[in-house]
Amino acid sequence: MKTKFFSLVFMMFLFASLSHAQDYKSAIGGKLGYGLVASYKTFMNENNALDIFGGIHWAGSLMGGVNYSIHKDISSVDGLRWYYGFGGNFFSYGGALGLNNWFEVGVSGNIGLDYTFNDIPLNLSVDYVPTIVVFDNDEFDRISRFRGGYGALTARYILNR
Repeated sequence: MKTKFFSLVFMMFLFASLSHAQDYKSAIGGKLGYGLVASYKTFMNENNALDIFGGIHWAGSLMGGVNYSIHKDISSVDGLRWYYGFGGNFFSYGGALGLNNWFEVGVSGNIGLDYTFNDIPLNLSVDYVPTIVVFDNDEFDRISRFRGGYGALTARYILNR
């Protein structure tokens, strides 16, 4: 009986040490790389998160989107995770006096690193977000549908852990 009890306790400690929950539930902040863009990230469970973002792109356009990502622990560094996923975004630009209205809608992949500080409510992430434009109104740029320069450094204030 004692052997079974100690085995059960040992297994519970083993699984507790191997499993890691996310470091936070939700956080809000900004993305540097897209322009003046706000970001809200929330975890749906331990490993799956949504990053909802929007704001003003460097070119004066409005932009927004959402990325779904799956997070995996990097066990050698406490608080560091890597993630991958997919999402969608849009860009819209009105031009001078509303002329030359332009917009595009794209689907994206994403891959990145996510670090959460233990002592302060701060989360940092860096990602690469290659995008394929699936719809736009630019009749002169139908060939270059790939946008490989998207990505950002994001700093978020942790709302709750």
